[in-house]
Amino acid sequence: MSDETGEIPAGEALSYPTADSSPMSVEDAARSLTDARAKAFAKLNQPAESAPEATAEPELAVEANAAPQEEAHGEEQSEAEPEALPPIDPPSSWTKAEKERFQSLPRETQEYLHTREQERDRDFRRSQNEIAEQRKAFEAQREAAEKARQQYEAQLPALMQELQNAQQNTFADIKTVDDVTRLANEDPFRYLQWQAHQTKLQAVNAENERARTAKEQAEQAKWAEHVQKENTLAAEFIPELADKDKGFKLTQRVANELLPDLGFKDSELTALANGKDKLSIYDHRIQRLFADAIKLRDIQSATKAVAAKPVPAVQRPGQAKPANTTSLAQIQALEKQLSSATGDKAARLSAEIWRLEKKTASR
Repeated sequence: MSDETGEIPAGEALSYPTADSSPMSVEDAARSLTDARAKAFAKLNQPAESAPEATAEPELAVEANAAPQEEAHGEEQSEAEPEALPPIDPPSSWTKAEKERFQSLPRETQEYLHTREQERDRDFRRSQNEIAEQRKAFEAQREAAEKARQQYEAQLPALMQELQNAQQNTFADIKTVDDVTRLANEDPFRYLQWQAHQTKLQAVNAENERARTAKEQAEQAKWAEHVQKENTLAAEFIPELADKDKGFKLTQRVANELLPDLGFKDSELTALANGKDKLSIYDHRIQRLFADAIKLRDIQSATKAVAAKPVPAVQRPGQAKPANTTSLAQIQALEKQLSSATGDKAARLSAEIWRLEKKTASR
């Protein structure tokens, strides 16, 4: 037993538990501790070469196991070659030289440019769609405003007529300035009513005048646009109109010679030129123009046909002339006159040439 100081009494054995749970004496425990320390010290003083020898065998085993795996992995990499990436097409909006330059760039640069172009195209299409939507909304608003304006202007004449009828019914006795003066002196309240009514009449009349002026201006602008468009188309078929001097002379001849000869009056031409009057396609003067155009086509066709005919051989002196020599000479003389003739004269010359040719052909 131990006392309060914790010292072990002399002669008493200190026991430690052993593996077989039997008590161990102090001498046995000291001996076991000394043996364990001696083994640990011997292990620490062992030479360095012995450690690799002890682990060489396991490391060789690890390397033996790892080498085949690395070889197999290398073979798989050599067999599984990376697939070739598809080529990147240059933007379709680029020029031929730019596309060729694009093909010579590194793939990374091509991908960057391709992505940037796609983003730009998307932004451009988005902007186009936004502008189209805005234009559509603007057109809808404009049409609605135009419709409201037309309805408003259409109601102005009816409102003016209503005010005039009220003037006749309510203020039928007020016709002259003296009547107005008398009304102001005798019945000031009724005079104020009359004055207010006159103000309404003047306002509605001013609106009517404004609407009429705006309508005329819109019609004139539309007519000017029509004239410009038609003159441009006419210049494509009549080259003289494209030249300032030749075009002016040609239009002057038409206005001074052709149109009066057809029966057009100056007042009619002015109204037609300003778009204030219209001309029917069935007008007899227009039909005369059509007939003259057809005759001119016939003359041009006849001239081409005559020019294509072979010229008769020259007769030697003393030889008998063919029977149709006179007719051929007449035809040639008429053709010379036809080259400078116009209008009805040209038509008569063409008809005479046709008659002589027919007569010559029958001989």
